[in-house]
Amino acid sequence: MRGQGARWVDRGRDVADKYCDLVMKGGITSGIVYPNAVLSLARQYRFKSIGGTSAGAIAAAVAAAAALGDRRRYSGQPVAGQVGFPGLAAVSAQLSTRGFIYSLFQPAYGARTAYRLLVMLTGKAGLSRKLACLLAAVFAIAPLELLGTLLGLLGIGWLAGGIDGVWATLLPSLLCAYGAGVLAAALRVARVARRNLLGLCNGSTQADASVPALTDWLHERLQMLSGKPLDEPLTFGDLHQAPRYAGEPAGPHAITLQMITTCISHTEPRTLPFSGAQFWFLREEFAQLFPASVVAWLVARAGAAVHVDGRDYYRLVDGDQLPVLVATRMSLSFPLLISAVPLHEPARRERRCAPQADAASAPHNPHVAESMEGLTSGGQACGSAIAAFRVCWFSDGGISSNFPIHLFDAALPRWPTFGINLVYPRHADAVSVLASDAQDEHAQIDHAVFLPSENRQGWQRSYHAIARPLAAAEMSGFLFSIVTTMQNWRDVLQARAPGYRDRIVHVSLQGDEGGMNLDMPQEVLGRIAAKGSVAGERFCSFSFHNHYWIRWRNLASAYQRYTLEIARTDDPAQRVAAWTDAYQSVATGEPPPPSYRLGSEDKRRESQRLWRHMVEQGQHWEDLGPDLTDGAPRPLPQMKVTPMY
Repeated sequence: MRGQGARWVDRGRDVADKYCDLVMKGGITSGIVYPNAVLSLARQYRFKSIGGTSAGAIAAAVAAAAALGDRRRYSGQPVAGQVGFPGLAAVSAQLSTRGFIYSLFQPAYGARTAYRLLVMLTGKAGLSRKLACLLAAVFAIAPLELLGTLLGLLGIGWLAGGIDGVWATLLPSLLCAYGAGVLAAALRVARVARRNLLGLCNGSTQADASVPALTDWLHERLQMLSGKPLDEPLTFGDLHQAPRYAGEPAGPHAITLQMITTCISHTEPRTLPFSGAQFWFLREEFAQLFPASVVAWLVARAGAAVHVDGRDYYRLVDGDQLPVLVATRMSLSFPLLISAVPLHEPARRERRCAPQADAASAPHNPHVAESMEGLTSGGQACGSAIAAFRVCWFSDGGISSNFPIHLFDAALPRWPTFGINLVYPRHADAVSVLASDAQDEHAQIDHAVFLPSENRQGWQRSYHAIARPLAAAEMSGFLFSIVTTMQNWRDVLQARAPGYRDRIVHVSLQGDEGGMNLDMPQEVLGRIAAKGSVAGERFCSFSFHNHYWIRWRNLASAYQRYTLEIARTDDPAQRVAAWTDAYQSVATGEPPPPSYRLGSEDKRRESQRLWRHMVEQGQHWEDLGPDLTDGAPRPLPQMKVTPMY
């Protein structure tokens, strides 16, 4: 079977002038698709930018590490056999081994029953088995509370009516006791999860485990693929400064890696690595989440700790210095299953002054003059010090953007940004529609992987029926669809747009493939991996010529309509007389703007020249045309100013 036990073979790649970016969707165990897809792509393309969310972030991290190893091989640096894509092939084979993924998820002490119940309820078992497990879990998690409540209620019945009273109250006592058990079990699981940083599995290897857990395994793989020792974690800067191929296009980074996390405390998505962010961490919390060598490395580069309320807070490095492992773990924090990552930010600052010697005799500190906090008054050095911190919880990136196809986007791309989308059935027993008519397993795999080959493909809206025989099931489907829409609507719209849909391969998964299926049979694992190989091969016939032209048609159409809107602001008939000063401030610089003023006369003239150029261009198009939206790809794009994240 293709993909199972994959072996990396460099077939004399002629990829000197072929580069690509890659974005991968989240999907828990469905990420088995990705390593073989990356290996297939790597035979035809060299990677410039890689990104993903959740399980896609893990795939992006290992792909970036392998790409770094490949560049080191190319540059002649001494590397071992498992560095680069040969090592990624070994990772793919490991992930496709039955029981291995299950071994990566190790529940914390006191959370095993709840973990097994969660896996059962979100898996593909039948309804009767799920109900039986749900009933049994209450007895396993809170037996004393359930039994104590039952004996207490039956005791009341005995006091009221003897044996007859016990028999009369038996059924309601059982129901009430079970309800009390459910409540006690839920409270106990909540306490365990809170102690374990809001999750059942924190990713670290448990004391009684014989194999590494998810985070420890991932750290070892990243270091192996990139050729770095275990005590020097792979950083984003290592990727940015990787060796270059001969003739590689110029740019600030050799390899760019980005992933999405969700800051629950700020209710917004964030792109990793942070740039200019100010977060701190507690060593004891990070020790629960990351290998000891990584925590020690972070503490060594954090500078002096900030001691507040009896705890030492360390500044988290960002940008180039941030370890890839930390960012990946922040993107992969599937709610309740995997612990969230707590970071801390200042909640309150206080102005504090300390006596200072004569400035002439004081040692020179070049940073004081540059700091807003470096103020002096009355012979004292004064500044603001952090007086309190507040915790910011970072959870799964898929909560806010499960398929961040917008990563690495450009008005006119220099190379394609490929995306791999995972398509799931709506029912546990559903089989991929694309594969339903196939005659054999290889044909099923080929039919389950779809990349648009014509401009008219891939634009259709998906449809998910919520009708069910049972009213409760239909209501459940309705609520689930609401949550799915809230989570994915932006990604879904963008994936259907021209210039996007032609570069996204869709991998259709059957009901027993991926998702929360942590212990899949070997046959299923091999089938998923084989679909990954086919997905990567699909991009080999991608037409960048057609793609580039479509992107230009989109840009020209959107820019023309944007400029027409700007031109209309210069039409006196469409202006509001009360706000004449605002219009003139942009057009002529008088009256002076109230904020964000341009610092020089050259900047002011250039700003006015740009405004006049756009107005005149829009007026020309309004009067004489032509209309560049005529015959442009549909649906039409729009240009909007939106914040970066």
